[in-house]
Amino acid sequence: MSETNDKTKFISIKVSDDHMKVYLTVKPVAQEDSDINSDDVLKILQSKNVSFGIKVEIIKNTLDKVKQEINSMENVLIAEGSQAINGEDGRLEFLFNINKKIKPQEGAHGKVDFHELSMVENVEKEQPLVKLIDSTPGTPGKNVYGKMVNPVHGKPCVLPVGENTKVSDKDTKLLVSCIDGIVKYVSGVVSVKSCCTVEKDVDFSTGNITSKGTVVVKGNVRSGFILDAIGDIEVGGTVEDSIIKSKGNVLVKGGFIGSGKGKIEAEGDATIGFARNQTIMATNVIILREAVGCTIYAKNTVKVSGDKISIEGGITTAGAMIEVESLGSKNEVRTDVEAGIDYTAHQSQMSTRKEISGFKAVLKTVDKELNTLHAIQKAKGELPAQYTTTFDHLLSRREELVKKLKDLASEEIVPVNKDAKIMVNRVVHPGIEIKIGESTMTVLEEYHGTTFYLSGDEIKTKK
Repeated sequence: MSETNDKTKFISIKVSDDHMKVYLTVKPVAQEDSDINSDDVLKILQSKNVSFGIKVEIIKNTLDKVKQEINSMENVLIAEGSQAINGEDGRLEFLFNINKKIKPQEGAHGKVDFHELSMVENVEKEQPLVKLIDSTPGTPGKNVYGKMVNPVHGKPCVLPVGENTKVSDKDTKLLVSCIDGIVKYVSGVVSVKSCCTVEKDVDFSTGNITSKGTVVVKGNVRSGFILDAIGDIEVGGTVEDSIIKSKGNVLVKGGFIGSGKGKIEAEGDATIGFARNQTIMATNVIILREAVGCTIYAKNTVKVSGDKISIEGGITTAGAMIEVESLGSKNEVRTDVEAGIDYTAHQSQMSTRKEISGFKAVLKTVDKELNTLHAIQKAKGELPAQYTTTFDHLLSRREELVKKLKDLASEEIVPVNKDAKIMVNRVVHPGIEIKIGESTMTVLEEYHGTTFYLSGDEIKTKK
């Protein structure tokens, strides 16, 4: 600090080096000297060009106290500038969880589900991911000389644009996704990947995987887990009793094995190394080796290429064609194969039949109540007034049920692909139940290199 002495020996004024504070030191005045008042101090401040932030009341109180106590007062703050407020740095507000930790989710009743670990976060196209908060210029201050003190402007920030992300066309302060996929924040950059890659097994360390893109699992999928993807799913190892759902294709390089609790559903093709005791549903099903005890539904074709055993046991259904090396086995295990029926239409048929059964049960109850009212009407010559509303309601309900049953009856019919066929390149063992459309054939002896097809309402064979 620089020290400036008053023209009297009783007052000392100090201005801080940053010119933001002024301190007063006052010594008691000798009796022979005249009193010092606040105007004297103000004149000294004026001579020093101090004009801002002067604390007049504090000056008065200080002088009064010195006079009363006859003691010096040192370094009393009598003027203070206003500090500049520095601007805030720009910052990013992330609209997704960047500190994602794998942890089990708690259900509605407090039960922890270790299958649901939320390992990935899915986003949709044009979904906002990051919001940019601009830096601010700050607020200027003023020193005791009345001069402006400039603030430090906040540091600017930029949106962390990465792969498949962009600055929004509608708001330049928003980063949005360019695709449906999985959002990641790595090395200061936000990106959206169309593929979720799991470098190990899908198990309790990963939990279930749900993806708006594709999923690649380099290990196995352990029992009890779910893979659900908008895109394709590829598994490098084996799938156990798990659920695999894809709106694209599914590829399982190993086997699909278990106790029958597993299911693969693909809107595209399902290609599997081998399968045992599981359910597979796809547009086309390709099994590179054998399918044993499986339930297979293909909208179009099923192809199984196992040499010694292709399909043994279970039920295999295809809308157009089943092509295998062999059907059944020497053990004559019951094996059902069916072609010519679209399984999706068949499922719809089963649902329709269930509806029909329900409506028929209701109709039976309505008819029973109507018969009771008819009996009352016959006995009394006319229906008593207290029953007329119920009677009219039952008649209306019956008419409604009959119409619904008629509509459902037309939906129940499933079209048959009369060009469907079952092609066996090597051997068909006894114990096979073959069905094409509504026609059925039981295989009682071996066939070799045979194609089964529909001729009229009868299943025929050809080499």
